[in-house]
Amino acid sequence: MLNADALKQLSQLKTDIRSSKEFAEGRVRGSNGKFGFVELDDGREAFLPPNEMERVFPGDRVRVSLSEENKGKLAAELDALIDSQLDYLVGQYVQRGQGHFIQPTQNGLSRWIFLPPKARGKAQPGEFIACKVNRHPFKDGRAQAKVETVIGKPDMPGIEHAYVVAQFKLPEQFGAAAQKQADTIAEKLTTVTGERTELSELGFATIDAETTRDMDDALAVSSRDGGWTLHIAIADPSSLIDENSPLDKEAFNRAHSQYLPGETLPMLPRNLCENLFSLVPGELRPALVIHIDIDSDGTIGNSRYEFAAIRSQHKLSYEQVSRFIEGDDSAVPQEQQDSLRNLAAIYEARAAYRASHSLAMEDRPDYEIRLNDQRKIERIEKQERNIAQRMIEEAMLATNISMGGKLAEIEQGCFSVHLGFREERMGEVRSLLKELLPEHAEADLGQLEHYLALVKHLENHEEPQMNNLLAVLKRMLRPGQLDNKVGAHLGLGLEAYATVTSPIRKYNDLHNHRVLRAAAQGEKASPLADDKIESLQESLIRGRQANRALEQWLYAQFIEKKVGQEFTGKITLVNGAGIGVRLDDFGIDGFVRMNGDKKNLPTFDGKHLVLTHNEKRFHLEQEVSVKVASVDVDKRRIAFELNAEKTEAADAAQK
Repeated sequence: MLNADALKQLSQLKTDIRSSKEFAEGRVRGSNGKFGFVELDDGREAFLPPNEMERVFPGDRVRVSLSEENKGKLAAELDALIDSQLDYLVGQYVQRGQGHFIQPTQNGLSRWIFLPPKARGKAQPGEFIACKVNRHPFKDGRAQAKVETVIGKPDMPGIEHAYVVAQFKLPEQFGAAAQKQADTIAEKLTTVTGERTELSELGFATIDAETTRDMDDALAVSSRDGGWTLHIAIADPSSLIDENSPLDKEAFNRAHSQYLPGETLPMLPRNLCENLFSLVPGELRPALVIHIDIDSDGTIGNSRYEFAAIRSQHKLSYEQVSRFIEGDDSAVPQEQQDSLRNLAAIYEARAAYRASHSLAMEDRPDYEIRLNDQRKIERIEKQERNIAQRMIEEAMLATNISMGGKLAEIEQGCFSVHLGFREERMGEVRSLLKELLPEHAEADLGQLEHYLALVKHLENHEEPQMNNLLAVLKRMLRPGQLDNKVGAHLGLGLEAYATVTSPIRKYNDLHNHRVLRAAAQGEKASPLADDKIESLQESLIRGRQANRALEQWLYAQFIEKKVGQEFTGKITLVNGAGIGVRLDDFGIDGFVRMNGDKKNLPTFDGKHLVLTHNEKRFHLEQEVSVKVASVDVDKRRIAFELNAEKTEAADAAQK
C-alpha cells in the first residue's frame, strides 16, 4: 500500500498533468462509422475515437481535453458531460443471441442501444419501435432504452408514414380541449359573418388543384384606368380563434399543415380547415379582403384591406383555368371569364416587372407521388407548372409583397427574410468573384442593391462559366427564415416580405392576420417573442426533414425495381467522391461514386465545384445519363453509374 506521502505525490502529479492539458467545450457530431467529432466553441474540430464515441450521443455538449495527433490534427478525450438532449429513439428492434437492442435511425448514431428485459414491453424483434433513453452511456459506454411505443411491423401498409411521424414527433390527434373549441366554431360563424360587410358581388372564385379541400384564398380582378385592381379574399380564422386558446396553442405547436406523400396532417382540425373556414363555393365565410391596385407596367400601387364576408362563386381547377387561357371558353363559367382575362394580364405585367426589378424563382417541375393500397409508390407523375399555377403564384406574391409593406409600416408581424450568403462562406464567395467578376468582389453583398446587381449580372450572362458560378454561389446561401423584425428577402429581391395568404395552413400567416386586424382597430397585437419565432422555425425545419425522410424511403423502394435501367438527370452535388444526380423523370436523387479505384482517383476543384475524372469534367446543373446501379432500402441509399457516351452526347448537344 502507498503511504500518505506517496498518495500526496500521486495526487499532485495528476493535478500537474491536468493543468498542463488544454480543455475546451463543444458539441458531439456523429459519423457513419464508430468514431465521431467534437465541434468546439472556438470553431475548431477534434477527432473523437471509437472508444470515446461509445460514451456519448450525437448532439451532447461535452468538456474535453485536447491533444495533437499526426499532421497537427486535434484529438479529444472526454472529461465531462455537460448536457444531453437525446432522450428519444426510433428504430428497429433487433435480437442477436441473448442480446436485445434498438437499432436507431438518428443521424450520426451508428450503434445499437440495449433493451433490458423489463424495458421491452410487448415489442417483438423485427418491429419498429419508439423508445425513451433511460441510461446515458457516459459512465461506462453502456446506454439503455425502454420501449414506449410499438410503431408496427415492416410489412404493415403505411409503416413508412407511421415511422416518420413517430421519428419526427409530428402531432396527429388534436387534444380534447382544442376539439371542444373547434366544435363551437360553427355556432359563432354565422354571428361573425352577419356583422360584416358582404363583398360577394366582386365575383370571387377559388383556383386550386382539383383535390384541394382547404381553400384559403379566392380571387377577383376588375379593370381600372391604367391597370387593374386585384381583390384577394383570404380565409379568416383569426376572428374565431383567440390567441393562447387551446386551438391556438395546438396550431402553434404544429406551425403549418404537413403535406406528406398521400397524407396531410392539418394545422387546424379538418372540419375547420376543409369546411367552416374553407372558402367553399356558395357558403358565406369571414375573410380578410385585400384590394391591390396594379398598374399596366406591373407596378404595385395603393392597397387597402378590410375584414369582410364573401361567398365564392366557383371552385375552379388549375386545369380548367389553363384551358380557358389557352382558348377554350367553355372551360370556365361565363361570369368568371373577364376576371380571369384580367388576372392573366396581371400575371404578364407582374412577371415582366419582377424580371427587371427583383428576382424570379426557378421554374422547376413538380413531382406528384401516387400511392397504391399498400401506401407504396405506384407511379410518379412529372408535372410542369401550367399558366394557371403561374397566375396564382404571381397574385399571391403581389399580395404578400403588399401586406409585407403594410406590416413593415406597422413595425409588427412575422416576416420572411433571406439574408443572402452564409457568413462563414463569404471568404469563398469573394475569392470566386475576384477571379471571375472583380467588379462585384468588394460590394456589400448583404445589401439588397448589391446582391441584386450580382445575381442579375449572372442571370443575364450566357457564358457556361458564369452559369456554373451562379450555381456554385447558390450553394453558399443561407436558408430563408422567420423574423419578428422586418428585413430584406434577398432571394426574392425584395425590401420586405410577409405571408398572409394561408392562415389555415401556416401559423405565421394567422399571426399576421391578427396584427392587421388590431391595426385596423387602432390597436397593437401581441408580438411573437423571439423564442416563439425560433420554435416556429424549428417546427418548419422538422416538417421539411420529415417529408424528405419519407420521400427518400419511398423513392428507394420504388427505384429498386428499376435497377439496370437508364435515365437522364442533372448534377445537383459535386464533391471529391463523385456527383449527385437528380433524375428528370422522377425527381429522385442518387450518387455516382468515382473514387472507388485508388489508382484512378478523380481530381476535385472545391472552389469551383468541378470534378475531373477520366479527362471529363463534371459541374453543377450539367445534364448526364445514368444507370440505376444498386439500392440499399434500409439505408435509403441509391447508387447510379454514369453512361459516359450518352453524357458526352448530351454535353455536345448543349454546347
